[in-house]
Amino acid sequence: MTCLAAFTLVALAVHSAEPPRFERDVKPILVAKCVKCHGGETTKSGLDLRTASAIRQGGDTGPSVVSNDPNKSLLFEQITSGAMPPGKATKLTPAETAIIKSWIEAGAKADEPDRTAAAKTPTHWAFLPPKRPAVPSLFGVQHPIDAFLLKRLGEKGLSFSPEAERLALLRRVTVDLTGLPPTPTEQDAFLADRSANAYEKVVDRQLSSPRYGERWGRHWLDVAGYADSEGILDADYVRTSAWRYRDWVIRSLNADMPYDRFLREQIAGDEFSDYWSHYRNAKELPANVVDSLIATGFLRCASDTSRPDFVSIKNAAGYYYQTLEDTEAIVGSAILGLTVQCAKCHTHKFDPIPQADYYRMQAVFMSGYRPAQWIPQVQRRLVEATAIQEKDAAATNAEVAKAAAGLKKSLVELRQTFAAKLLADGLAKLPAAIREDVRTSLATDPAKRTDVQKYLAEKFMLELKPVDAKLQTMLIAGYPEFAAKAKALEAAIATEEAKSRTFAEIRAMYDLPGEPKTPVLRRGDFTKHGPEVAPGVLACIGAPKPFTWSPPAKDAPTSGRRKAFAEWITQPSHPLTARVMVNRIWLQHFGEGLVRTPENFGLQGARPTHPELLDWLACEFEANGWSQKKLHRLILTSAAYRQTSVADATRLTPAKAIDPDNALLWKQRLRRVEAEVVRDSMLAVAGNLNEESFGPPVAVQRLSSDEVVTANDLAGRRRSIYLQVRRSQPITVLQLFDQPRIETNCTRRGISTVATQALTLLNSDTIARQATSFAERIAKESDPASMAIRLAFARPAKPEELAKLNRFLAEQSARHAPAPDAKLRALADLCHMLLCANEFVYLD
Repeated sequence: MTCLAAFTLVALAVHSAEPPRFERDVKPILVAKCVKCHGGETTKSGLDLRTASAIRQGGDTGPSVVSNDPNKSLLFEQITSGAMPPGKATKLTPAETAIIKSWIEAGAKADEPDRTAAAKTPTHWAFLPPKRPAVPSLFGVQHPIDAFLLKRLGEKGLSFSPEAERLALLRRVTVDLTGLPPTPTEQDAFLADRSANAYEKVVDRQLSSPRYGERWGRHWLDVAGYADSEGILDADYVRTSAWRYRDWVIRSLNADMPYDRFLREQIAGDEFSDYWSHYRNAKELPANVVDSLIATGFLRCASDTSRPDFVSIKNAAGYYYQTLEDTEAIVGSAILGLTVQCAKCHTHKFDPIPQADYYRMQAVFMSGYRPAQWIPQVQRRLVEATAIQEKDAAATNAEVAKAAAGLKKSLVELRQTFAAKLLADGLAKLPAAIREDVRTSLATDPAKRTDVQKYLAEKFMLELKPVDAKLQTMLIAGYPEFAAKAKALEAAIATEEAKSRTFAEIRAMYDLPGEPKTPVLRRGDFTKHGPEVAPGVLACIGAPKPFTWSPPAKDAPTSGRRKAFAEWITQPSHPLTARVMVNRIWLQHFGEGLVRTPENFGLQGARPTHPELLDWLACEFEANGWSQKKLHRLILTSAAYRQTSVADATRLTPAKAIDPDNALLWKQRLRRVEAEVVRDSMLAVAGNLNEESFGPPVAVQRLSSDEVVTANDLAGRRRSIYLQVRRSQPITVLQLFDQPRIETNCTRRGISTVATQALTLLNSDTIARQATSFAERIAKESDPASMAIRLAFARPAKPEELAKLNRFLAEQSARHAPAPDAKLRALADLCHMLLCANEFVYLD
């Protein structure tokens, strides 16, 4: 009897009896043949075959069995192909293979309790919902943040440092919230206000400033991975409408949009606003629906280099999967604070994230991003219109095109008539002896001309038979009748074409028709598809409510997957969502987060320095309606924030011995401001800052010196958030001060202190121009040096500083003499020096 026949008979026998049971029938086979490599002393590929639950969970390549379907089960595939187990002695017999097949067909059930659920029960602090702790009761301490911090400090025999000087505090909070230094008027007003809540009024005023959204929008755009170009390829294609998402972020922050809604709009705004229903039925899209589409630009931030011609490129799906994978990494690090991308090729080495969970989360976005039916990025867009508007526009544009085509034809005919006249008139002026020869030469096909004809054609072509712009110029100059008629026709064409209707483009995420398939990629290789998975989330996260999603009707325009994910991620008491955002805001105000790894709350991430405070803030954030502005105000009004960053020797010595890293916050941290603040502050103190908000980005240009700059005009002096972010051409002065080169996203900026920073500030023509404008601004002041200090450092000059600066001005003026503007040049040198000073780029 052949092996195949034996296999068939055994299979029939198995099916005729009760289904195989794991403990009695399947496990003995696996223990004898497979457990040596998969569950004994070693667990190759992360796969444990000792229990049914472990088999269902799978290993590095995802689930090992698909219930009821042996043909899609990796375990059965490996057995029947002969790949596993290795070696002839351990191969499964046909009867053993049939038992395993029958077990899978019956649902791959287990006798023992399902340990999968137990294995996924979260135990790590970040995977458990935050619980609101009681605020420590300390005598005389009213602010809850201070109570938590002082309790820990008191346990170590430490306390807070004194409050910073008033103007230092004003500069700190103003730069923190708006990214710009306080003006002399603001300084005077704060010093004059002696009320008990003078500082709180400053905080409220800055939070209500339109500059707040520009400052804090930059922080979010970093973690979102925002850029105005695609990167990767040398072409670095520019995104024409990405800036609308940037503007949406700024407006949303200024309006204090609740953070849970802020996330829902970005993940599934189109599904929450029922965009497709409005598109099909409404006369025009409501403003909130347009905004909801623009918000989904968050999911279009990842680099997408696809082009229409990629259909002819072998393995083009590799580019498509990269965009999808980067999108998942951005969502994971920006919102969840987890390195989910580490589970792409195998089960996460540290966090309890199996590879299958990575692809379940990928399935959430697969309905919009589909490598098998990818839409190139230049074609993947929506317009701000409904189906009715598009239909009307198409009809209007067809009429316009028809009318314009008739006018264009008349213009061509007019040009041809006068071109013939130009030729005839030109020939008439030639000597009769060569007139016909020239005419014949010009009329003959260039490939068939004789040498004489080639000579004549070359000599007279430009004069008698010009083309394109040259012809137009000669006809206008030589024939007033043509000029008048052509001008009238061109005006009529322009008038007609102005009637055409176009709609603003939106770089949005939206689902494609049909049911998407999401395979587990073996070892993360897009060419090696494993079993398919349904959309889901990371099982290790113990959210109060599980992720739920049901397949939509067949004709549904959107899958609802992203909406279900957004609802799961923004539910009350989600273990990570509020904690991660609270930590990011804390990081920007204190220079370090309560968790020092903002992108990694997993097992290898840093533990929170103040876990109870983190949880209290997360719960308070939710209780206050997810208001970011209320959270800012809470942090900024604490004594902890208002401490000086410079401790006296009496306090410094013991504190550094006990807590050298200042993890307990016994003083505020001295912080270098970000690149954008350096540039924007220079423009502000020089009186050159263009505060125009929103709109397309300001283009950048590369000089012959290889420096990347903006034009020296009004647009080029806009705030840095409005400058074009080219992945291949970062602006030099911003990159120098650690503006990230966006590849995927930036969860935390590096802070470097290198000699090239000082050298660039001293030698850059761009900085020198700002110094000159700064000098011109203060030249008419009675005490220019004093005003320079107030503008640059937001404080009065000290007497000893003034003496040195005035002496410097006198010496520099002498050096620049006998130039008529020697004093202004000296003042510009002084201003340049202040713009390069440490005090200008650091916050006390």
